[in-house]
Formats: sequence, C-alpha cells, structure tokens
Amino acid sequence: MPFVSEEDKEMSGTQSLCCHVHTATRVSAIFYLVYNLLVATDLTVGIIRKTDPLTISYTDMKLANGYRAFDISTNFMMLVLMSFSSVLVLLSHRKGPVCVVPFVLFMFLDVALSLLSLFAAPWGLPGTPTYRDALRLALNLKGGAKLEVEELSQVTMIFGVLFVLYIMLKVYMLQVSMRSFYALRENWTPSQPPAENSVRVKLPSYDEALKMKADSLPPAYQEP
Repeated sequence: MPFVSEEDKEMSGTQSLCCHVHTATRVSAIFYLVYNLLVATDLTVGIIRKTDPLTISYTDMKLANGYRAFDISTNFMMLVLMSFSSVLVLLSHRKGPVCVVPFVLFMFLDVALSLLSLFAAPWGLPGTPTYRDALRLALNLKGGAKLEVEELSQVTMIFGVLFVLYIMLKVYMLQVSMRSFYALRENWTPSQPPAENSVRVKLPSYDEALKMKADSLPPAYQEP
C-alpha cells in the first residue's frame, strides 16, 4: 500500500458538487476535447477561406506571413496535445493515475495563460477568448459600423462577466482533475507479476540421446 500524506487525503475527496470527481473529470475532459475540435475546425475554415477565424485573430500578423504560418502550425500542435491529454483521462480508470497528469498540467497552464492574455492576447492558448475578439465579433454583428460609447461599455461588461465565468470553469476543471488524480493514486493497485515463473527445459532429440555418454545416462532400474 503506497504512503498517502494528509494533504493527499484532503485532496482525494470523492465528491464534487453533485457527482463523483472521476465523473466530473471525465466530463471535463470530454468538454475540453470537443472544444478543441471546434477550435481546430474554426482554424481550418479560416485557412481555407483566407479569413480570420472566430477564435483567433491574425490581423496584426498580416505583415509577416512566415510568422503567421508558424503560429498557425503551433496552434494546431497545441490543440493536438491538449486533445490527446483529454483522451488519456478517459483511459485513467484502466491505466492508472499517471494518465491524468498531462490533463492537470494543461489545465494549470491554461488558467495561467488565460490570465496573462488579459495583458497580451498572444499569451493565451488556442481558443482563449480575448477582448479584441469580442470587439471584432461586435463589429461584425453591427455590420462593420463604429460602436457607440454605450455599446462599447456593454461589450466590455459582457466580456468581463463571460471571461470570469470562463476562468472559474477552468479552475473547477483543474480542481476536480487534481482530486481525481489523488483519489486514483490512493486506491490504485498495480498489477502484480505472477508468483512463480515458468521454467522451460529443452529436452535432447533422439539422435542426441543416442550419442550421450554412459555416465550421463540415468542408472538402470534394479528391483529390490
């Protein structure tokens, strides 16, 4: 039985809101996977139509096409890695708590970079909402017309509320995934190797048995 500290016991609670932490972690992983697939689809459509995607704006990168291509390829790579970490969570009940570790790391990285994106939009991971994207969406909904001061304040307030909810959701996903990891580590029993290993003995062939010396042969049977 592995040693479990008091901190691990506190983090390994099995209930989160109205469901089990393992269930909440799997639901979070499925949501994360679907969200990443939607962002990847949006990027692909933007590349095909040669327009800015809804989730990521490349308006400031049009002067450097090489940097834009590098950024797009990097975003796709990050989406693949984040989706792969979500798939590993779905296998954690079979493969053990180590499958939850990549998802926890990505959740921690996502929360930290999402907060940094408030100061600089490129810091966010692919799909992180930004204030610039909110303004661009509002302009598109208005047909490209300039936003009034009242409309601009409404967009700012709506974005602020939604961004706070977005961060709270990511923090909740990080918390339940960490608790799921500790719960799995506490209850996980690795498969034990077989107690006895089978031994294989190669028997001599008929010709080899005939060529064996007499002293190597077993003694002849004698009746008592």
